[in-house]
Amino acid sequence: MIGALVKFIFKIIYSVLALFNLQLTLFVLLVGAVLYFTGTLETYPALMSVFQISLIISVVYAIWSTLKKALGIDKKVKKSKGVQIVGTKEEQNEQQTEQQNKPQIQTENAKPRYFSVKQNPDYVMAEFNDRYELYYKGKNGLEKVRTDYKDSGEQRW
Repeated sequence: MIGALVKFIFKIIYSVLALFNLQLTLFVLLVGAVLYFTGTLETYPALMSVFQISLIISVVYAIWSTLKKALGIDKKVKKSKGVQIVGTKEEQNEQQTEQQNKPQIQTENAKPRYFSVKQNPDYVMAEFNDRYELYYKGKNGLEKVRTDYKDSGEQRW
């Protein structure tokens, strides 16, 4: 019970630190605390200056990162477990190529979401409501590699 409470409190603290990008600042503070309690900061005054400069730089970085994220200036593509969302121009090209190739299995008319495979950019994954389809970007457009169904886990090669 107490362990779960402590874990919950640390999760809240970390989520606040992550929200404001203060992980680096926390690390600098922890290193500074270790140096302070071991007496190293008192022994070497120059090290105290380095610590203070590092702390200031980490706080400025946290403020800059938070503002950048809040204003939507951050252009990084979110990646998750091997796939990433393909940009709009690429998605339109993929859809046009897809329509030209006309895949064999189409159970729904819903438009799929296209993803570029992280490990190999020569592959594209299409997510439908009921399945995933993997395509290879060949010379003649997209070539279907396999289909994975969401419900049954069945694979058709």
